[in-house]
Amino acid sequence: MKSRRGFIKGLAAAGPVAVAGCAVRPEGRQRPVSLPSETPRHIIHLVADGMGSGIVACANHYSHLTRHRELTWLSMIRREGTNYGLMDVRSQNSIVTDSSASSSAWGSGVRIPNGKVNQSSTGTKLVTLYELLGAAGWKRGLVTTTELTHATPAGFAACTKSRNDVDEIAAQYFERRVEVLLGGGRKHFEKEARKDKRDLKGEFRKAGYAVMEKAEELKSAPVDGPLLGIFTGSHLPYVVDIEGGVTKVDAVPSLAAMTRTALKRLAREERFVLQVEGGRVDQGCHNNDAAAAIREMIAFDEALDEALEFQREHPGTLVIVTTDHATGNPGLNGMGEDYGKSNQLFRNLLSIRQSVPEIAKKVLLTETPEAYAKAMFEATGYLISTRRRELLEPFLKKKGYALFEVMASDVAAVGQVLANHTGIGFTSTAHTSDLVPILSRGPGAAAFRGIIQNTDVFERYLGFAGVGFRNRQEALVAEYVPDPESAERLFEYAWA
Repeated sequence: MKSRRGFIKGLAAAGPVAVAGCAVRPEGRQRPVSLPSETPRHIIHLVADGMGSGIVACANHYSHLTRHRELTWLSMIRREGTNYGLMDVRSQNSIVTDSSASSSAWGSGVRIPNGKVNQSSTGTKLVTLYELLGAAGWKRGLVTTTELTHATPAGFAACTKSRNDVDEIAAQYFERRVEVLLGGGRKHFEKEARKDKRDLKGEFRKAGYAVMEKAEELKSAPVDGPLLGIFTGSHLPYVVDIEGGVTKVDAVPSLAAMTRTALKRLAREERFVLQVEGGRVDQGCHNNDAAAAIREMIAFDEALDEALEFQREHPGTLVIVTTDHATGNPGLNGMGEDYGKSNQLFRNLLSIRQSVPEIAKKVLLTETPEAYAKAMFEATGYLISTRRRELLEPFLKKKGYALFEVMASDVAAVGQVLANHTGIGFTSTAHTSDLVPILSRGPGAAAFRGIIQNTDVFERYLGFAGVGFRNRQEALVAEYVPDPESAERLFEYAWA
């Protein structure tokens, strides 16, 4: 049987149209590829992970408050030539997806169970978008504020039984020679931290990658070779913690800076695809942390500015802006009589200087009610009442009881307390089933107009490259027993 690597090489040798009989539908056959009238040479796929309409609205209010302008995200919609659509992002086993299944739908054209990365419920390994485009001569990049091995970037390039097989995902990036990799997750590349003790960072360096670990190194990144930027051990710090001046964090590059560097490097290539993820929007929403999630949305908007500026200079570029799912569905509520306090409370976001996880850790270190209240006030500008403190304390000790069980966590309780300070509440700490927005601008943009499925993205991106291929599809299922080891580890966001 031909090896996977040999199979991919065979695709490259087959020319612009290729089909693998072992991985297509049983009735599959070689078929012509119908290219759109306008075909992009470059694709920038921007993902604000966890972005629902509520966080867009709140971030837009915040943008007016701090930047005196609306989000680029919204002004893009108004511009002539921008297409707007909605995307169904369900997974194979649930109408509510996780990030790995949603990104894998883009990355393989198949709806798979939550928790896996481009692998079917029966264990079939699916051929990924980045393997196919790499074989067709396209260069590829992944940029994120999370660990590089996290679910959303992995969905374009990796294939594992579980989204938590992060060391294996890092190894597959090396095997598949993804040309630009910028984000967090250094520990998954280092010999000392990997279970197999493999010096993956050293292997990248020997293979010609410029390996960067400090923010200042990004400024002098070469433009004529592959890049690996691993700027923190885990996820990049929340912007609110970086800017707040209370939490001690390492200096890291912004999402906009990493996007700019990636595009500067890839601009030299005839064809490329780049995924840019604002991954901590999702994690802020998981933590019911309005201040963190909103500021991550602003950081994402600045990265979008970089993408649109690149598009202006390179008209053959398709820019896609979307999300893999919504999380927590935050919203600014009507507060006070005739909702007269909503504006005032929203401005209190300006006084919040730490993320909810950092606030929770700080409060846990206090020994008296007075110190407790002081710690909360210093972090947020909110003077918590004795009654609310008493209601919050059991959750901080992992003993709280919530009527809606997905809210039974310390971060959700802190988030609900702070909702009295900001007016912003969340429906849960979990993902939701929303149809998600997808904006498209540039050559080929019309292909994403209207109501589409997440699996359509894979086929349309391959169509732009002239590659005809389809992985074997799976039927949607109503009942499914998940593998506990593949579940999203939400506690990592609460304490990262």
